[in-house]
Amino acid sequence: MSQTALPEDDYIIGASQQEILRLGQQHAIWRERALAGWRRAGLKPGMTVLDIGCGPGHASFDLAQLVGPAGKVIAVDQSALFLEAVNAGAKQRGLTNIETVKSDLGQLVLPDDCVDMIWSRWVLSFLAHPQGLFERLQTALKPGGRFIAHEYGHYETFGFSPADPVQDRFIEAVKKSWRTFGGEPNIAKQLPALCRRVGWTTEFMTPHIFTTRPGEMVWEWPVGWLKSDGIDRLVELGFLSAEDAERFHTVVQERTADPDSVLTTPMVIEVIARRKNGG
Repeated sequence: MSQTALPEDDYIIGASQQEILRLGQQHAIWRERALAGWRRAGLKPGMTVLDIGCGPGHASFDLAQLVGPAGKVIAVDQSALFLEAVNAGAKQRGLTNIETVKSDLGQLVLPDDCVDMIWSRWVLSFLAHPQGLFERLQTALKPGGRFIAHEYGHYETFGFSPADPVQDRFIEAVKKSWRTFGGEPNIAKQLPALCRRVGWTTEFMTPHIFTTRPGEMVWEWPVGWLKSDGIDRLVELGFLSAEDAERFHTVVQERTADPDSVLTTPMVIEVIARRKNGG
C-alpha cells in the first residue's frame, strides 16, 4: 500500500466539519476528567493558559470561562479550519479572553515566562520532535507554573470483546501511521523523561480508561470515530487494506448490535509537572 503525505495544516485523523462535531462529543465525554485534572494542576482565575493543539476549542472555551476575564487562553493549532471554529465559538459564547495562534507545534515560539499553565490532550503523540517543543515550552512557562497532559500511554487497550483478529491489525495500522509521520502513539510514558530534561518535576501521574457497552454514552466516542472516518482514513493514507477496513466495519456493526459486547478505550495517562521556582 502506498502512503499519502499530509498537507501542512492537516492531521493524520483529519480536520473537517465532521471532525469538529466529533471532537465536541469527545470533549463532552472527557470533560469531567479534564476539569478534575485542571483542579489538580492548580488552575485559578486570572491565569494565562496555553492550550497546545487546541483543535476547534472545546477545552479552550472551558478554560477561558474558568480563568475568567482577568485570565487568558492562548489557543494554538495548525489547522485554519479549527481556529476559525475557536474564534466563532468564542464570539458565540461572549468570550473575549481567547487568543488564537496558527502554528505547527514544531515551529511554535512564545515569549519567555508568558503562561501559568500548559494544557495538552492527544497532541504530543503526533509530534516528530517533542523534545524540541518542550525546550521552547520551558521558557514560556513561568517559574512555578504547571504542565498538564492527557496523552495516550497504552493504545493497545483499545478493543472489543468478543475480539476479532482484524482489530489487532487496525491497532497496528494506527500506531504505524503515527510513527511513519514521526509520532509515538504511547508518548505519555515518555513525558516524565521529557519534562526532567527541561528541568520540570513530574508531580502526578494516573491512568484514565473507560469500559463501555452498546447504548452507553462513552461507547459513541470511539465507535463514532471508527464509523465516521477512523477506519477509512487509514485506507486513504495507505496503512490499512480495503479488505481489512471492510471487515472491521462489519465487526463494529456486529459489536454495536450485540448487547453483550464490551469495549475498552485506549489508555490515557494524565501527567502533571511543574517548572521549578527560579528554574
